[in-house]
Amino acid sequence: MLTLYQFNSCPFCWKVKAFLNYTKIPYNVVEVTPFGMKELDFTDHKKVPVLKDDAEILVESSAIVRYLNDKYAHLLPNPQDDEWQAWVDNTLVHYLPPLIHPNIGKSFHNLGLVMTGSKDGAVKRFLVRLVGAMVMPRVANKMKLKHNIQNPAAEFQTALAHWVDKGLAGKDFYAGEQPGLVDSSVFGVLRSAQGMGILETAAATNPTFGRWYEACRGMMGA
Repeated sequence: MLTLYQFNSCPFCWKVKAFLNYTKIPYNVVEVTPFGMKELDFTDHKKVPVLKDDAEILVESSAIVRYLNDKYAHLLPNPQDDEWQAWVDNTLVHYLPPLIHPNIGKSFHNLGLVMTGSKDGAVKRFLVRLVGAMVMPRVANKMKLKHNIQNPAAEFQTALAHWVDKGLAGKDFYAGEQPGLVDSSVFGVLRSAQGMGILETAAATNPTFGRWYEACRGMMGA
């Protein structure tokens, strides 16, 4: 059985989960504790996601998805897949932290949504949420500066319009009549922001995006 070590708030972890859910590959999830990350003591790699497949240890979301597809799913690639996967990892994902964690109050609220259903005790959940709310806005601001993001909301809408116009290009999915590798990656990264108002606003502004997202959500897990 595959085991995915994750943070539920991590867009790269959701990228892996979306692919696993869509391809119906069975897996277990281990939520990693941000303090110490003891769940990852079996590896020197202290970032999520980490996937264990018996003795095999995989890191980095794109490498994990490639491994899973090569070994288990065998979805057919498209010629432009690498270009779009790079766009997901190097462009699209960078808009999420500034939108999710613009300040301590909003970050604290959104982390509460992410942690709903956590099996940790109330005190631990509160501490993780509080520390995260203090740290993540600083991380988000650094990301804005690093990637020259001036207006996260407007630039995010522009990125989604690019996905609809050039990625979907009039099709139901990037891969055609059914989702493919790139669809699952785009959906998975965005799924990490579900319920925070970001995607709802995007869907209202760009109905084609909204229809695509809901179709993927039905196949890749809520």
